[in-house]
Amino acid sequence: MNYKFIELTKDDKIATISLNEPKSYNALNVPILSELYSALEDCERDEKIRVIILTGKGKLFSSGGNVKEFLQSIENGTAPKKIADISEILHKCVLKIAEIPKIVIGKIKGGAYGAGLNLVLACDLVYAEEQAILDEAFVNVGLSIDAGGSFIIPRSTSIKKTKEFIWLGPFNGIKAANLGIVNEALPSDKLDEYVYKIAEKCAKLPPLNVKNVKLLLNKTYLKSFKEQLDNEREIQIQVAGSKDFAEGVKAFFEKRKPNYIGK
Repeated sequence: MNYKFIELTKDDKIATISLNEPKSYNALNVPILSELYSALEDCERDEKIRVIILTGKGKLFSSGGNVKEFLQSIENGTAPKKIADISEILHKCVLKIAEIPKIVIGKIKGGAYGAGLNLVLACDLVYAEEQAILDEAFVNVGLSIDAGGSFIIPRSTSIKKTKEFIWLGPFNGIKAANLGIVNEALPSDKLDEYVYKIAEKCAKLPPLNVKNVKLLLNKTYLKSFKEQLDNEREIQIQVAGSKDFAEGVKAFFEKRKPNYIGK
């Protein structure tokens, strides 16, 4: 399949999926997420592939949701539908990463924001540049969290640090690694080589072990994870129609502090 918004390459047992919209800082929308889901399915079907690396081209892994599209949807009164459409395919991607019987490794270069951050945190293993910016960012536009962030992060660190991260972030790669949010933070010039070596090690693991370990670990939480994704989506769609979301997005573009009223 020819992709427009992502890049899929395969090297022996290792596939690399790269978000490939650097001009928009790999902002997430339905087209890019649809291609990501298709690439994940491709790798799942390919019996030769044992490991998938998920990364992004350009300066960032992803800037998160496409705020320009959010503003347009607010102006034409379709924000809840816009959020519903994006979250539907976004959550399909997150569940696919969790359920695919192969190891998925996230690589954060530059930074990851909002939905883009939670997308990469859904991977089995995550590595970041030491000074990468990890920012939940939803508070910047008055929106609620999505893509499993409210489920994954508190299971990686403490509840209090999760709240700090969501409300008062960002964290850099080093702090995120120290708190267990990512596996390890590395110097920028070491990240690519290190992640590929990890992928090569993972590619040598017994496929049935990988499949069954993910299956068994998923049984300890996946049903609750799906329920939490549904809760996130429902709440985010509700918030998308709020005055606060409209104010947050407009303030973002006007480069001023938003005036939230709780409605």
